Amino acid sequence: MRNGLAFAGIFLAIVAGTTAPFLLNAQGQNVPNQGVGMNNAPDQLALSTARRFAPFLRAVVTRRMNVAERIFKVRRSVNVTLDQADTARILGRFIRPDQLDLNLIGGRTLGQNMGILLFTVVTEEGPVAFKVYHYAFANDIYIARMDISDDWDEIERLSAMVDVLPQPISVPLSGQIDATGGNGGQ
Repeated sequence: MRNGLAFAGIFLAIVAGTTAPFLLNAQGQNVPNQGVGMNNAPDQLALSTARRFAPFLRAVVTRRMNVAERIFKVRRSVNVTLDQADTARILGRFIRPDQLDLNLIGGRTLGQNMGILLFTVVTEEGPVAFKVYHYAFANDIYIARMDISDDWDEIERLSAMVDVLPQPISVPLSGQIDATGGNGGQ
C-alpha cells in the first residue's frame, strides 16, 4: 500500500512538473513550501488549484455566470449544460454554498495546456460532482465543458475516469481561507 502511495506521489510530481493543466499553477501567487519532500509540491499545487476553482464553482452554483466568466473564460457548451433542467435541479441544492467544502478528487492531463479536474461537494441532499474540462490559451484559462451529476453511479464512473489524488484536497466553496491561512477543510 505504501509503495502504491509513494508511486502515486512521484507520478503526480512528474505530471505536475511537466504538464501543469492537470493541476493549475498558482499563477501570480506565492505558494509556500511547507517542508522538504516529494509530496509537498504536488499537494501545494493541488491546494492552489482547488482554491483557484472554488470561486468559479461557487459562481456557477449560485448562477452568477457573469462572475464565473470574469474568473475563467466559459465556452457556450458550459452555458448549454447549465441551462438543462436536470442541471438546474442539481444546482438548486446549493442553498448556503458558503457553508460547504469543495473537494478536488483528481484529474487527468489530455495534452499540453489541457486537462480535466474532478470536484465534489456534499450537500444536505447528497454529493454533487463537477467534472471540469479546461485548457489554457495565451494567458487565459478556458472552461470548455462541465459534467454535473448527483447520481452515485455517475459520480463513481466520473472518478474512475481521472487519476485520483492520494487524498482529496478540501477548501471552502466560498473561496475564503481561514485566519490561520489554512484551507478550512484539511
